[in-house]
Amino acid sequence: MDFAYTERQLRQSRCYRDLGLRHARAGNGDSDGFDWHAWHAVTEAGIWRLPLLTRDPFEFIAAFEGLTGAMRSIGFAMAVANQATLIDAIQSLGTAEQQAALLPRLVGGEPGATAISESGTGSEIRALQTRLSDDGHGLRLDGQKYNISLAPHASLMLVAARYEADAKVQTAMVLIDGAMAGVTRSPPRVTLGVRDLPIGELHFDAVRVDAAHLLGSPRDGLHALMRIASMNRAYFALMCANVVEPFLADALRHAAARRILGVAIDTHQHVQRRLVDVRMRAQRSRWMALASLDELVKDRTQAVESCSIAKIVAAQDLTQSALDLLAIHGSDGYRSGALSTFVADALAMISAGGTEEMHRKNVFAQMQRNREPGHARVTQDARPGAVGVEAADRRALDRPSQAAASAGVA
Repeated sequence: MDFAYTERQLRQSRCYRDLGLRHARAGNGDSDGFDWHAWHAVTEAGIWRLPLLTRDPFEFIAAFEGLTGAMRSIGFAMAVANQATLIDAIQSLGTAEQQAALLPRLVGGEPGATAISESGTGSEIRALQTRLSDDGHGLRLDGQKYNISLAPHASLMLVAARYEADAKVQTAMVLIDGAMAGVTRSPPRVTLGVRDLPIGELHFDAVRVDAAHLLGSPRDGLHALMRIASMNRAYFALMCANVVEPFLADALRHAAARRILGVAIDTHQHVQRRLVDVRMRAQRSRWMALASLDELVKDRTQAVESCSIAKIVAAQDLTQSALDLLAIHGSDGYRSGALSTFVADALAMISAGGTEEMHRKNVFAQMQRNREPGHARVTQDARPGAVGVEAADRRALDRPSQAAASAGVA
């Protein structure tokens, strides 16, 4: 694996780093509210077109690193990762009609949301309570989603739902417009951190849909949703590695300037250790994230496991690094300001993108599956929901509508 960026990728990274510096989050600690100016700026710069470049998926990744390493906002970085994940999902799994109707909206900057998490079950994909069903008059969506990024503003939503067919539980992914009848949303909720990212609930009450609203086939929905979630987790891991960069630079300057008894504190090995540990964690998280993304875009079977590991490691590294940076700044860092805001934001990664417990369960399940006798680790294009969706899988979109005309849901 060679993760050295090409000159074209480096240009993208520099371009979006410069943009991120121009829109960096204010350092006064009072910058609540989503930065729509920055959102429009990255949209106009063309960032949402980059995930569509299947010839070079790392072009977006390079741009994402440049942007998130400069903006000083975990919340904004999460929103960018979520939008890119949704664009990739529709590009990878959507029909030609879905792509033509929805991708221009997302590329044009309309905010989207991927709604998996539910109150009580979190982001455990296999425990979904939101339900897609056939009531004899067609398909309907009922349920609720909890702590969804950009839920108060999303114009397009990808909703994961439980779907029963022939006494088998399947996973449906439903594309709905936020203005559809039966869709309601909460105002932004007050959270400990990431207050510049609107987070809220979504409620679905007999939302009428048909086969055209389904992304992929419910038969393969669990595998496809795992891939979508895995990409988001890998982006979050990469974000964790990069968002600490400007705060580490601040700490280096502070440690060089801060003098006690005439001696700069960066001459002390204990301070040096904290600074070096922050750097080591960021590098460790970055390489793990890049490796998991490489496995994912190549559709390696182990990618699901790798993305969960990357998310666990990166979240742990970021939260510990935030505490080390706070310790270096001392009581000054604890005052309301850029660093204290960053520390509170970093704690969001304990649960954002899935809790550590959920990811460890996922990794353990992969370990058990891999140890089974006769198990073969298929390395490419073997799983349903792969990047390239075959025509047969696209035709499967019609099956729910056919079933809606019959007594059961197929």
